[in-house]
Amino acid sequence: MHHSSRVLITSAVCITLLSVATTKIQASTIYVGLGGQNGVSTNNGAIGTLNPATGAVTVIGTPMPQHSISGLTFTSNGNLWGSTQIGGGNPPTTGNPPPITTSDLIQINPVTGAEMSSALINANGTPVSIADLATQPGTNEIFGIQSPNDANFSGTANLYTISTTGAATLVGNTGVFFGSIAFAPNGTLYMTSADLPITVGNCANGGDINCALSTLNPANAVTITTVGTPDFYSALGISPTGVIWAGNGGGDIGGAGIGQFYPGVSILNPTTGAATFIGNTATNFAGDIAFQPTPEPASFVLFGIGMVLFATRKLRRGLKV
Repeated sequence: MHHSSRVLITSAVCITLLSVATTKIQASTIYVGLGGQNGVSTNNGAIGTLNPATGAVTVIGTPMPQHSISGLTFTSNGNLWGSTQIGGGNPPTTGNPPPITTSDLIQINPVTGAEMSSALINANGTPVSIADLATQPGTNEIFGIQSPNDANFSGTANLYTISTTGAATLVGNTGVFFGSIAFAPNGTLYMTSADLPITVGNCANGGDINCALSTLNPANAVTITTVGTPDFYSALGISPTGVIWAGNGGGDIGGAGIGQFYPGVSILNPTTGAATFIGNTATNFAGDIAFQPTPEPASFVLFGIGMVLFATRKLRRGLKV
């Protein structure tokens, strides 16, 4: 009887551990980096979490006050990295040259939002302004796409790999003016993009042009596929299950060009480019979207097996007494 009860207890422990593992594997917090044009966005330079049902933002902390967090990405070890936009103002429009900005790569404490380290992003000593960040699965390499605010911007954005010390290495040119990037769990590199002019409205009503969702070759930045989208999404992130989340954190100018902004988040269909609107982020402009990495299922299985073996060993000792 005692032996049977111990076996049942051991089985229950195993089932409980695997149940907890499944719950943790499925959970993934959505992080956003905040910042917008010319101080219009509130909580510039902060990071927060995004409510997946409503789009509401909860601020965690502000690692870079008075600046914008243009890119945000987790590496597989759970480290959170951001790119900043230092300086600048309104985005470029036809006949209006872009303000010049530089970018730092900062490591951020995901619990408190505090800045842990900072390094100027540069290519062979020349500062590079970065619009967005993404981490490649498998290699754990950080990619960044050039901002039009870069002093050396040629009219279309370069794609770089960026070391944790800020060193940028050119991958290739994307051929787009505005671009945001994110990797899917299977390694596919997605990019949302648009071209000038950026005026009142969006691509659906003629405000922006060439709004698209594309896939790129991460080895050379060459476009593989592309579909149209209703807007330019300056924030892009893909969940562990492959769902594409996008935000027009750059803001859409409202009716009659009155300067009212309507930032929000949507889910994009990778095949058609259609957007399913989730909700507004109010005056918090999402510069980028990042998903906190979840532990690999194998790690939980190994942990569970180890705990079961430990419990079994203890029970066997008990049987001998």
